[in-house]
Amino acid sequence: MTGGLDRLVAERFAAFTTPYLAEPGDGFAYQLKIDHTERVVELARRICDEESVPADVAPAARLAAQLHDLGRFPQYRQYRTFRDAVSADHAALSVRYALRAQMLDGVPLHIRRLVLGAVYLHNKRSLPDRLPAALDAAARIVRDSDKLDIYKVMLANFAPGKPVNPEVALGVQDHPTAYTPAVLEALARRAPGDYAQMVWVNDFKLMTAGWLYDINFPSSCKILEERGYLNAIFATLPDDPGIRRVRAQLQDDLAQRIQGA
Repeated sequence: MTGGLDRLVAERFAAFTTPYLAEPGDGFAYQLKIDHTERVVELARRICDEESVPADVAPAARLAAQLHDLGRFPQYRQYRTFRDAVSADHAALSVRYALRAQMLDGVPLHIRRLVLGAVYLHNKRSLPDRLPAALDAAARIVRDSDKLDIYKVMLANFAPGKPVNPEVALGVQDHPTAYTPAVLEALARRAPGDYAQMVWVNDFKLMTAGWLYDINFPSSCKILEERGYLNAIFATLPDDPGIRRVRAQLQDDLAQRIQGA
């Protein structure tokens, strides 16, 4: 039953997004989000398989992963940017267009509610306290899956010598060694970073490394370690004492998180 729902919603997603690819000059932006979505779905599937989640949470998390960025397509068409701060909350748009396009027709109501809630919450800075347990779990799976793939996207677009795409880098400035001390200091405190403080590409890299402290499951941390994303990020950052200390801290913390400590 749930496999059939996965296929059905994936087909509806493809039907919704395919026309955007035909718009002149915008193929890269839209294909970026289609490819990202496919990988996020697979990551959510793996996390569900490796963690003990309630029966209804796994299908809800997979469907929410499929739809979490649906709003990116109308967002980019209207605003020509993926930056929510200067356009619209893409998670709210995703919920709106999922309903408008009837993406979840035929999905049991209790799962549909979990899907829409997880989609809406996937990009929030933090989750509200005292969420219902099933919604909390589904949202955390989608948030982890999304972050894990953004590591991949970020590293691909920040390769040495490659021009920085402003939509991937959220408009920050490229410089090989510059970074904002306050961003590094927040990471050293294991505190959530403030995107408003970002000025440089290296700030974005540090913020992304700090997502470790907002990753929820041991299996998610295992994927992060397997793929070597933290090492790859720090290999592109300036080699100075402050960054070396934070790198060691993150490596120790990641090892503990994999063990469920």
